[in-house]
This record gives sequence, C-alpha cells and structure tokens, in this order.
Amino acid sequence: MRLLLLLTILASKFKKSAKTDANFKKFLMGHECRIVVKTKDNKKGKRFIFKDGNFSSDSMLDEYDAAMVWADAKIAFKAMKKGEEGIMDALKNHLVGIEGEIHSFTWFGAAMKFVTQ
Repeated sequence: MRLLLLLTILASKFKKSAKTDANFKKFLMGHECRIVVKTKDNKKGKRFIFKDGNFSSDSMLDEYDAAMVWADAKIAFKAMKKGEEGIMDALKNHLVGIEGEIHSFTWFGAAMKFVTQ
C-alpha cells in the first residue's frame, strides 16, 4: 500500500511539473519512454509514460522500455523513499533489478531527481 502511494505521489509530481515547469517541459521534449516500477511478483507497481513532451501513468506492468523490479513492496518503499542513495544501495545488494534499456532507466533517474529536489 505504501509503495503504491509513493508511486502515485511521484506520478503527480511528474504530471504537475510537465504542465507548470518550463525547464521540465524542455527536459521531456524529444525523449519518449515507458518506465515501470514494480514488485517481482507483478502485484504492485505503476507505469510512467513520457511521450510527445507529456506525462501520463497507468497500471500496465508488462509493456515498458525499462523496468525497476523490486524484491518486494516493503524494500521498494524504503529504498525509493531515500531517493537515489536508497536505490543505489538496493542495486548493490541485489534487491532491485533493471530490465530493458539502460538508457531509459538512466533518463528516468534524472527525471525523478528533477521533480523530487
């Protein structure tokens, strides 16, 4: 439950920034990708869609360009709450896996940083 709330808050930050922040709008232009953040069992997660300079999200977890696949929701919540440091620690400890295009995942990390600072 807490992971889904965190992902919903992140989605709302992306949505707001895509509409109101000129710098974020520039950041979005020319880059299209679908990023999924989900648990390994596919029971919890969200897809973040960046297309044509806009942002949207949904709950389709099996179509993406890159995905963060977490061991479980509790680990995902704790790590993502800490931000980049928490995600990097989880990667080092094999608590999260990355699937798909590394470039898209790296870009998503920059997008997250953009709206959370």
